[in-house]
Amino acid sequence: MPNQFENVIKEFDKYSYYTDGKVARGIEENRKGQFALVFKDKNGKKLSDVHVRVKQIGHEFNFGCNLFYINHYPTAEMNRTYEEKFKKIFNYGVVPLYWDALEPVEGKPRFDVDSEKIFRRPPVDETVNFCRENGLRMKGHCLIYNSFNPDWMAEDNRTIKIQLDNRLRAISERYGNTFCDVDVINEMYRIYKNCYKGMGCRNLQITDEPEHEKWAFDTCKRYFPNSRLFWNEGMFEVLGEANYSGFRSYYYLAIKEALSRGVPVEGIGIQYHANVQKEYEWAGNPWHPVRHVTNPLRLLDALECYGTLGLPIHISEISLPSYGYDPHDEEVQAELTRRLMRLWFSAKNVNSIVWWNLSDKTAIGDENLYHSGLLREDLSEKPAYKVMDELINREWNTSFEAEAHERLNFAGFYGDYEIEAEAGGKKVCKKIRLLRDNTGYDNRHCDFRVKEIIIE
Repeated sequence: MPNQFENVIKEFDKYSYYTDGKVARGIEENRKGQFALVFKDKNGKKLSDVHVRVKQIGHEFNFGCNLFYINHYPTAEMNRTYEEKFKKIFNYGVVPLYWDALEPVEGKPRFDVDSEKIFRRPPVDETVNFCRENGLRMKGHCLIYNSFNPDWMAEDNRTIKIQLDNRLRAISERYGNTFCDVDVINEMYRIYKNCYKGMGCRNLQITDEPEHEKWAFDTCKRYFPNSRLFWNEGMFEVLGEANYSGFRSYYYLAIKEALSRGVPVEGIGIQYHANVQKEYEWAGNPWHPVRHVTNPLRLLDALECYGTLGLPIHISEISLPSYGYDPHDEEVQAELTRRLMRLWFSAKNVNSIVWWNLSDKTAIGDENLYHSGLLREDLSEKPAYKVMDELINREWNTSFEAEAHERLNFAGFYGDYEIEAEAGGKKVCKKIRLLRDNTGYDNRHCDFRVKEIIIE
């Protein structure tokens, strides 16, 4: 049985004459900065004949994944393997805050590590502690969601809002400024008149209120003033043929209208769950479900369109199927991963790429049929994991040695660096941060920020 994503790759590569150069230029322009190091002795005299080793040890860009399966494996060895594979390529963890599992009993949230175990919903402290111990940034997902709400939620809107206010206060009091980002609302595109929708879970009826988005973001901003607040939407809802029409798209117009009224929407989430049946007919089908959402020209157009809103964009939930453990299908997954990662990484306003489930059989329900993890069920690496490792830790890493005379100028990827410098028999090792914020956004102006390295 052919893997229909082979056709996706062929279609993707049809435009390489244009996209290859545009993606390469975008990475160079948007992900790298111009830096300068000046070498001095303890008296402030500039030094010549300095041997310098520059080693990038971290990215400013967020490469992330959810942490829903941490400490879920049957053995300590498998749990440690999961953690090692995670932190090898990711610097950003998504912490589950779903209301039903976080607070199954009203007023008793599952924050502590020793809380009751719930599948794919580890206690918050478990994920937060792992991230803190390993220097990972965090995103909270999600705060006010139409799904996954507790059975004890009230029947009237006013009381629901009071209960949500209590929930948000409890999370913020416990975790303060822990989360760099939080998803405030999630998958609102098709939510209207909850009485028409079942979906097997308790729906949030306050989403029917005309001012729901404003109430949700204003309330969350009060409790999370130093976290960026995101609106997150599905792949087909944002990028699908029936839904994406540039500046006339529903999601674009909804965010633009909210911003015009002062709603503190501070980030745009675009999911990318590309799970479709392996045998889906491609030939002669212009409405194939992934034909449009994988077209590189449409993807670039969409990212540029949403970029005009001036907000950071997260490719927030990625699933690319391998369908099983056939080596050929895994290679197809890897090659599509390579192409999409480069395209997303090149886009000016994208600052996070978040895979959804690290390993197979850790998704929810029928999503497991697609084997969309980067690791197999036994936690062995698929080719797609190796592609991520190659891109993040090698291709998009600035490390080199050079001889410097008083000053060293170089272009490097934004992030954390370790600088070793030797001169006159003396040596120093210093860690520095070279970020977009401290180098200037438009690198064509070569807006240098000088870091002094004192060798004594």
